[in-house]
Amino acid sequence: EVKPAFNLDEAKAAIETAGQTFVMAMNKGDSITLANCYTKDAKLMGPNEKAVIGRPAIQKVFSGWIKGGMPTFTMKTIEIWGNEEMMTAEKEWALSDKDGKILDSGKSIELFKMEDGKWRLFRDFYNSDLPCHSK
Repeated sequence: EVKPAFNLDEAKAAIETAGQTFVMAMNKGDSITLANCYTKDAKLMGPNEKAVIGRPAIQKVFSGWIKGGMPTFTMKTIEIWGNEEMMTAEKEWALSDKDGKILDSGKSIELFKMEDGKWRLFRDFYNSDLPCHSK
């Protein structure tokens, strides 16, 4: 079987589409679609906690967030680069209330790998731009 030549523009477009799917699922409260954005062995690497490893555990995290009442989630791509082995996306994200007031915002680095014919999140690192509030 001949593999089609890697096309960076097509890969970038697929990563953009994956991002749109993620944002829509987040705002619909769809933890299953969110989890399916990740590879089976993915890691969700947020601030101030250990990495969440694997699709079922990642789905559980999103499910908890959604049950807790999620603000509106938006995400903007800053840059995408990579090759057929791994694609990287730098993004900015924000959470806002129903009046559009920003509750939290930050940045992320996403590493994507091809799995089952789709570019999926393999490593998802994110943190907030807001100052840390000491308890």
